[in-house]
Amino acid sequence: MDKYIVLAIGGSIGTILRYLTGVYSAKILGADFPYGTLIVNTVGSFILSFFMILFLEKLSLDPLWRLFIAVGFCGSYTTMSSFTYETFGLLMDGDYIKAGLNIFLNVFLSFASAFLGIVFARMLL
Repeated sequence: MDKYIVLAIGGSIGTILRYLTGVYSAKILGADFPYGTLIVNTVGSFILSFFMILFLEKLSLDPLWRLFIAVGFCGSYTTMSSFTYETFGLLMDGDYIKAGLNIFLNVFLSFASAFLGIVFARMLL
């Protein structure tokens, strides 16, 4: 039962932060591009990679922490479904440049963030 509570708490936190990221990125950066999804996918890729390397290679932590961060928090914080929906929206509006930019940036920045997360985690301890 503990794992379900840990997943629910991590998921709740990730969901709330994802929502707030979307709201504030639209206010600050504008709503003409899906900045919020780009931000959560990039940051979430870093967080997941960073903590997984720490858990698997550096630290001996309770497996519940891995469920909390990797599955609960990152699973609800990042979003492939929003990414695809927003990209199709741009395509349907005929904004092919923004759609292509959205695909490129989400994939490139998520991979780059994951790489940096791994590098930084391995630098610790």
